[in-house]
Amino acid sequence: MAMKVKSNPDQLKKLLRCAKIDGERLADLVIHLGALSDPPLVPDRLLLEIKTKLSSEDAELLLPQVLSLSMLARMSESKAIDVTKALRNEFDRADEQLEWDKIAGPIQGLIESKAIRLVTKVMELSYDYANLFRKARIVTDLRPLFDEPGVKVEGGVVTHTLRLSYQSDDGGHDLSVALDLQDVKKLREQCDRAITKATSIRDAFTESIKKPCLISGESEGQDE
Repeated sequence: MAMKVKSNPDQLKKLLRCAKIDGERLADLVIHLGALSDPPLVPDRLLLEIKTKLSSEDAELLLPQVLSLSMLARMSESKAIDVTKALRNEFDRADEQLEWDKIAGPIQGLIESKAIRLVTKVMELSYDYANLFRKARIVTDLRPLFDEPGVKVEGGVVTHTLRLSYQSDDGGHDLSVALDLQDVKKLREQCDRAITKATSIRDAFTESIKKPCLISGESEGQDE
């Protein structure tokens, strides 16, 4: 059965804009990425490589579309050629299909390239969880202690609340957890320890097999 995709109008519009990029330059880009001995693992570094062959505007337009299509291919367990063929059917007009045909080959080559594949895998593995962290903050309050009639302040207590925001399949959620001073200190120690462990295992892996290793969320080559 032929693969079917459902693209939104904005994505199709951007793909047609990609079709305006010179085909030879796209072909050169496929060759360039294929020749990299150590392809980058994060989108920002991959974007820099693409900018060596394309203008900044074209590179910034192209990369998100290719990564999106690469992710689609992985999620649907389809080949790159199946994705490009399915997208062709999403264009209503014959002239739009002809525009897409100009870059379908290079787009397929990009999706199949090791550089795009590695960045897609990193993105997929980094966020392959039921719940994804969005943000957190600790709110510190001063709560007064009143006398029995509630007229006079007799003291106070400082409290901490950890407010977590996370994303799941059914949308965004918030969670509030009461902390005391010792909890805050232990949380800080655990965060510092996690950073140390991540750096240690990254460095050990890199030294052991001489291949790049990325801590999820860091910039490639960044030292903690």
